[in-house]
Formats: sequence, C-alpha cells, structure tokens
Amino acid sequence: MGEWGIVAELERAARRFAVWAWINVGIAVVGGFLTFASYSAASSDDSYVVFTGAVVLGPVFAIINTVRYFRTRAKISAIKAATKSSGAAGQSVPPEAAAADPRRPLQVYNPPPGWPRPAEGWRPRPGWRPDPSWPARPQGWSLLVDPELLMAPVDLSGDLHLGSPAEVTKKRLNEVSDRAADAIAWQVCTVAGKRNENPLTTLGSAQEHVRTAVEKAKERIYAKLLADANTWVQESQGSIHQWDAALQHTRMIMEKREAFDVRAHKRINAVISAAVAPSRREAPAPATAQDAPRMAPLREHGATSTKKHDVAGISALVVLGSLGILVFTALAVSQGGSSSSGASAASGLDPVVMAELDGKPDWHAAGDFYTKWVPEGQYTCNTEAACVELWVQTPLTEGCQKVNAVVDMLRNGTVVGTYHGNANNVTMGEERKLHINAFPGVEPDEVRLNRVTCLS
Repeated sequence: MGEWGIVAELERAARRFAVWAWINVGIAVVGGFLTFASYSAASSDDSYVVFTGAVVLGPVFAIINTVRYFRTRAKISAIKAATKSSGAAGQSVPPEAAAADPRRPLQVYNPPPGWPRPAEGWRPRPGWRPDPSWPARPQGWSLLVDPELLMAPVDLSGDLHLGSPAEVTKKRLNEVSDRAADAIAWQVCTVAGKRNENPLTTLGSAQEHVRTAVEKAKERIYAKLLADANTWVQESQGSIHQWDAALQHTRMIMEKREAFDVRAHKRINAVISAAVAPSRREAPAPATAQDAPRMAPLREHGATSTKKHDVAGISALVVLGSLGILVFTALAVSQGGSSSSGASAASGLDPVVMAELDGKPDWHAAGDFYTKWVPEGQYTCNTEAACVELWVQTPLTEGCQKVNAVVDMLRNGTVVGTYHGNANNVTMGEERKLHINAFPGVEPDEVRLNRVTCLS
C-alpha cells in the first residue's frame, strides 16, 4: 500500500460499495420494466407477473450499499485530516500541548518505540526536546495521548497465567485482552519507526500479520485458562451448586474468548490512531518542503476520488427516489389489476354453457365451475385409504390450465380431513374426472365439496 495505507484500502471499499449500489439499482429498474411490460402485454382478463423481489429488494440493497459508501468516505476524510495534521508536527513539545485542558483528563507522556520510559506521571515540560541520540519517532507520532489510550503492552512470548479460573473476572479478562492488543500495536509502531512511516500506513499493509498475532495472543491468554476451567467443572460435579457456578464461570470465559478478536482489533486501531493524532490544543505546524511532495499525491487523489464518488452516490440516491415512486405505482397497479382480473373472469363465462348446466339437476355450480359426483360403485379406492371422484365442467371461455377441487371428509358430522385433486387443461364445456385420495386410516361417512378453483 505504501503511502496510501488504510486510505487506499478504504478507497477500494468505497468504489465497491458504489458499484454494488448501481448494480442493485439496475436490478430494480429491470424488475420494474419487466413488470410494466408484463402488465402492458396482458389482456383485460389475463393476469400478469410482478417481479416483487427485484423491485423491492433491489432498492433496499442499493440503499444499504449507498449508506456504506458514505460511511467509508467519512472514515477516509477523518484519516486524511489526522495524517495531514500529525505528519507535519515538529519534534519539540509546544507549550499548548503541555498545558492541561480543564474540561478533559490530563494527557500523559507517550514515548515512541526505542525511547526510554520515564517514571510514571512524568510529562515533558514546555519546550522540551528529546535527546538527539534517541531513534527517530514514527511519522506523525504524538508525545501526548489520553490515559486510556496509552499503550501498556504485556509480554506475549509465553502463556499468560491469570490464576485460578474462579478468581478471573470479566474486568480482568478485558484488561488482559487490551494489554495483549497493546503489545501487537506496539510491534506495529516499532516496524513503522524502522521504516520511517506513519503507523497507520504500517497497520494497513500488515493486516494479515496482525490477524495472525491476534490469534496467537488469544491462545496465550485462554488456552491454559480454559483447560483449568474444564478441570474445575469436572471436579465440581459432586455439588450441584458448585458445578453450576463453575459451568457459568466457564461459559463467561468462553464468551470472552469468542469476543477477543473483535475487541483486540478495535483496541489496536484505537491506540495507533491516538498515537498519531495531534495532541489537544496543539496547532499543526506548516508542512515542510520535504513533506509536501510526499503528501501532495494523496490530497490530489483523495480530492478527485471524493468528488467522483460523492457525485455517484448522490446520483444513486436520486435514482432510488424516482424508482421508489415507480415501485409504489407498480404495486398499486398490480392490486388494481388483480381486482379487474377477477371481474373479467366473471365476464368470461359463456351464458349458453351456464344455462345448459343449470338445466341439469345432477350438476351443481361451484364458483366458475360445475361439479357432479361420480357414483361410488363406478370407481375403486385403495384398500388402505378412502377416496372420491367427481366430474368437473367450466363455462369459462378460455378454460383453465389447472383445476383444483377440495373436499372435506367427515365422520359423525366432524371434519376428519381435507383433501384435493387436480385436472389439467380443462376446456369450456369439457367433462373431466378428478380422483381425490385421503390419507390411509381415514374412514369418513360423509364427503362434502369445499371449493373448486382455477390455479392458473
């Protein structure tokens, strides 16, 4: 990554979010267009397809990626501002930085890697300068940080012994986790000092090494602790209360172990960012001639990239707003189309066929269909299950691709099961037989027709 560090990685992430936002906008637009085309091609008594997934989920994911894009741009701007101001800071401690801010806790001395650590509580006096023989501090290093963000690394060369699992508390585990993360962050800053670069840049180029170090640190902290906790659980099985306490405590340790990765990465980013942030009330010094060529490409690229992606993001929001109106309009038309489709079905009934079927006493109207029971002796049921058969006709001028008949089987007046049968490609005036089977073991003494519908 070189000079770009984390900024370059975030730039790529912002471009990726912008691309996905536009892809989802495209999916929604195509879904809306196909829905409109289906509606336009359908006749007055036909149904049409609404691409709900595209027109609904497309805008949702587009909005999510747009929000991610603007959040990433905000992070980039914050990092650039911190790098610009901290990279030009001088080697001495200005009087303003050494003065205390009465509204916030007093900042503490933050020696860089390779410098001797003074006694606890020592702070540089106004105008203090380091010994020229000490190694140069990493670019942008601040000699004053807030107390809670001062790195206090712990030795990770071996397993950490925290004592008996029963004595280990959540607070203790949090403290040890932070100290382990500080050790990793300190190593990153040490490498940055040797390379004479900003620690944030080093962190951005060593993400894989940092992840490996975090995994090893987790094992250093929790391997022996969990082994001792499991032994504690096994030895406490003689007493239900002790066993429950040991189990609950072990579960807490396991939960802290699972959360270690997230906590460690957050701590590493926080302490390194604080180490290169300007001290409070410190006025950034003008960039030197040596700094100017190094920082100029970053500012120019950032300004151009920011402008392009901001325009792209705003354009995506405008398109999404217009698309939202289109989606709600399409849904309203879909509901209207459904009601008009039902009305057209009624008007698609042939009155001649209806009059003919109404004149036959053994045929009975059921919605857009007429049914007639097949006499019991004219069909055969499975020996293990009851069944029934009925004739179906429809006066629909266009027929029905799939007729679904549903019957209720009763015993002593109580419904014991509802079953259905289908007939495909039923045309107007054609008699079609449907066979309906019940589940094995069902023994009804009465069968009633529930409904007959056209599924497509």
